[in-house]
Amino acid sequence: MPQCYFLTVCASSAIDQTSNNVSLFNVVEQINVHPRAGHPPNGLLPLEIHAYWRLMSGEQGQPFETRFVLVAESGLETSSTTFRHRPLTSRFRTRTMGIPFPPVFGEYVLRVDFRSNEEDSWQRAQPEWPFSIRLAETAPATTH
Repeated sequence: MPQCYFLTVCASSAIDQTSNNVSLFNVVEQINVHPRAGHPPNGLLPLEIHAYWRLMSGEQGQPFETRFVLVAESGLETSSTTFRHRPLTSRFRTRTMGIPFPPVFGEYVLRVDFRSNEEDSWQRAQPEWPFSIRLAETAPATTH
């Protein structure tokens, strides 16, 4: 099975056309949500998730599925939709837009699950990304 060796969250990224190197901008470990803010559009925080994979030679060209999961300290899990891939090289990177917005504020760990197809059970990859979703402090009104 594919092996995820890197997982991170950032605000944006860029790929250099000549070197194929990736630059990550504003790596994110915490989101502060304003008390009057509603749920984000489509239930997703507008951030990029980057997952880097290594495949053995026999795995290249074989399809597999991934999903991203926010795991709370309580064990509560909030999953993304499923994404299908068919990488043709030994190293494969994905950039996915949107972190699933969980039902409660708190401390989370972002994880990635993978499987060969719909009939297989999900396996959880080793890398994890600590992620906090906190209620933003409101400044007291100025009364002078």
